[in-house]
Amino acid sequence: MGSASAADLTPVEPTAPQWQAWAEHQQLEQASLFHGLKWRSIGPMVQGGRVVDVASIPGQPYGFYVAYASGGVWKTRNNGVSFEPLSDRLPSLISGAIAVDPTEPKRLWIGTGEANSSRSSYGGMGLFVSDDEGASFRHAGLTDVDRIARILVHPKDGNRVCVAAIGKLYSAGGRRGVFCTRDGGQSWTQVLTGSGMTGAIDLAMDAGNPEVMYAALWERSRTAWNFVEAGNGSGVYKSSDGGSTWTRLGGGFPSGPQVGRIGLALSPSDPKVIYASVDNWQDLPTDAQDLGDRPLSPRRLKTMSKAEFLAQDPEEIEAFIRNNDLATELDAKTLIAKIESDQLSIADLVNALNDAEAALFNTDIRGLEIYRSDDAGLSWKRTHDRPLSEVTYTYGYYFGQLRVAPDNVDQIYVLGVPLISSSDGGKTFHGMNHPDVHVDHHAWWIDPAYPNRMVNGNDGGVDISYDGGKTWLKLDRQPVGQFYTVNVDMDTPYNVYGGLQDNGTLKGSSRTRPEYGEDWAEIGGGDGMHVAIDNRDNTVYSGYQFGYYQRSSGPDPRSVRPRSVLKEPALRYNWNTPVMLSTHNQDVVYFAANKLFRSFDKGLSWTAISPDLSTSKHRGDVPYATITSISESPLQFGLLWAGTDDGNVWVTTGGGNDWRKVSARLPQQWVSRVIASAHFQKRAYVSMNGYRNDDATPLLFVTDDLGLSWRPLASHLPAEAINVVREDPVNADVLYVGTDRSVYVSLDRGAHWQTLNSGLPNVPVHDLIVHPRDRELVAATHGRSVWIVDALPVQELTAAVQAKPLQLFAVDEVKASRDWRSRPSRWFDEAAYLPETRISYWTATDAVGSLSVLDSDQRVLQQIDVDAKRGINVLKWD
Repeated sequence: MGSASAADLTPVEPTAPQWQAWAEHQQLEQASLFHGLKWRSIGPMVQGGRVVDVASIPGQPYGFYVAYASGGVWKTRNNGVSFEPLSDRLPSLISGAIAVDPTEPKRLWIGTGEANSSRSSYGGMGLFVSDDEGASFRHAGLTDVDRIARILVHPKDGNRVCVAAIGKLYSAGGRRGVFCTRDGGQSWTQVLTGSGMTGAIDLAMDAGNPEVMYAALWERSRTAWNFVEAGNGSGVYKSSDGGSTWTRLGGGFPSGPQVGRIGLALSPSDPKVIYASVDNWQDLPTDAQDLGDRPLSPRRLKTMSKAEFLAQDPEEIEAFIRNNDLATELDAKTLIAKIESDQLSIADLVNALNDAEAALFNTDIRGLEIYRSDDAGLSWKRTHDRPLSEVTYTYGYYFGQLRVAPDNVDQIYVLGVPLISSSDGGKTFHGMNHPDVHVDHHAWWIDPAYPNRMVNGNDGGVDISYDGGKTWLKLDRQPVGQFYTVNVDMDTPYNVYGGLQDNGTLKGSSRTRPEYGEDWAEIGGGDGMHVAIDNRDNTVYSGYQFGYYQRSSGPDPRSVRPRSVLKEPALRYNWNTPVMLSTHNQDVVYFAANKLFRSFDKGLSWTAISPDLSTSKHRGDVPYATITSISESPLQFGLLWAGTDDGNVWVTTGGGNDWRKVSARLPQQWVSRVIASAHFQKRAYVSMNGYRNDDATPLLFVTDDLGLSWRPLASHLPAEAINVVREDPVNADVLYVGTDRSVYVSLDRGAHWQTLNSGLPNVPVHDLIVHPRDRELVAATHGRSVWIVDALPVQELTAAVQAKPLQLFAVDEVKASRDWRSRPSRWFDEAAYLPETRISYWTATDAVGSLSVLDSDQRVLQQIDVDAKRGINVLKWD
């Protein structure tokens, strides 16, 4: 069994925009000249990736499925020793929920579109169903619900299926609510409607009486600058007739504008007992707020008077300065003097502490609460008296999952940043966190026959326990990393670096072979972001979300981050803050906040070389009005470009002295990349991304006059938002783009496009880079780790070559080795080592022929029959 064939798919709603884009993608794929260039995966696997669901297979005690947020659905037959991908060629790898038909265990349902509502939670293309354990799939409709949170299959009639659909994240429109089918997905009825921005986030069913169902609706709305995580539409509904009619439940269950995401769980041993997790956005009482452990903390400072501040111990003030990243030149003595003389106020200090990272965790809301009903939803009570602090913090929208043990109505498991459990029905809780288990938990399965066997899905992949969660085994054999960025060094072989969603910054060899157990090493934590490498000594600049970067060339990294200037507006840093070294002098570092900073001393000191380059006045609980992309011309020092999340593009030719805004005629969309040309000084490329408007229109532009005019380049691309554009460093006519589905290449600077995706799953591609020496294209995917393809045939496929009937490209040199054809032992199941080289050639037509390999004396060593297709063909010779 392999990945499903895309050719087997017939869309139920072929006129939907997503399916029209897919049809255009397939047309470009069929016409592509690069079918012979195969991508290879180099991992990493060690870190895993965000899991959204797990499902067991009835009758297969060692088999289960795992759904990754943007890495597709995988299956294991051997309890996690190995996994195989099932959905690589589906038009969407984005997973929301999976379910196995209990009446027909070979039938697998996949609901696409992630419900967790994070910064990189993608929408999907409805439901897909397989009748042969994932060998093939058919589309089952619901394309326009965008994101599917739960699938329930009737335990006695597999044709009856209900789905919870939360709907679009950034916009109204589309359908959302609960949908049911009685004919196996041929037709669907919307049985519970969510209005406006309210959709269905969870479903639960009484397995003993499947006519009884419960649904959780959730009202939320998100923009690029603000997330409203709760609303009056959030609540729990019950149906007693198989989903035909629904009643909203009260009886003490929370209601109102502060009710956020809700999760549901029925007790298998007593289905009248229902638990619900609630993300409660009601403010905590003042006496319950966590003001920090120290007498002087950012939270205490907000209400502190001048006299109270000056009464603090100077050592405490010194610690406050260092712990909160205030200006490096500031010390306690200086700060006290400035406050005493009114040169600075308490408000100035508070303003300088605009820390988006701390805001994720420091919260004055009630947050996670657990409610229980013992009478099938008629009445509800909160199970605990004390707040469950530090479980979901301010991002309860990311969790909303809980489970009840199959054999104990009082044993529950609650998923958040940590795992917590209760053995007394939720009155008290304790942590279940093992140091080897990643935080941020989203999926949980308990073996009904052996409840101590559990499978846990989190931001770091899959873990399995056989002792009720006391110990865990990590099942990390899938390359499913969600990369944001990629970079390379000049070692031989070269190394690849990248930042990942919640899995830090990793480094690995470009020759890594994951199938042999080779993997990458971690060089930074958090959500890894941009990486810059000083190729003189391999000093690495890396960091995590909201601009926290470090420079490292040994065991003691040094922080490199511009600080806000007191009495000026606080700096704003994007979630993925750009950092860049100058190609002209690698002592020069550029760092982007809402202003662009430059350092001439490797980040020891910083100078702002731009004003605030954002213009939007929108503000909320998500950092916005920030720089998202920067680029320096390799042809002129001081020629810099910058793009912002509010749609601005700027250029300076004088190192920051003469900024010009050049985006008046461009769409006002998030700038995903701005790239200065390495071939023509006045040329630059800009890609924009409408993801945060639920707009998949590809936006790509070029200027040849420093932004005085722009020309669109995306007219022949399908409707897939563009994350990155790269100009080839060798051939000025070659452009690459990475979209929310694939990689595309143009041989004529954007006039025409074709896919460059042979062997690459249909996965979001967030970054691309061409290695300048080895002439390979490296792709950072957001869901399937890192892939590499040979770029030399692309670079050399000029118009002159295309006019020839046949062209052989340069062949890599292979050095002889005495290990050739050697075997380690006759007792090992390992083939003799055989070197191989790849021979790439162009043919203008489909052709059958032969290729001869000659030695230096022109003697034929081997003659190989070939069946060539028009385009680039690659032959492996060993």
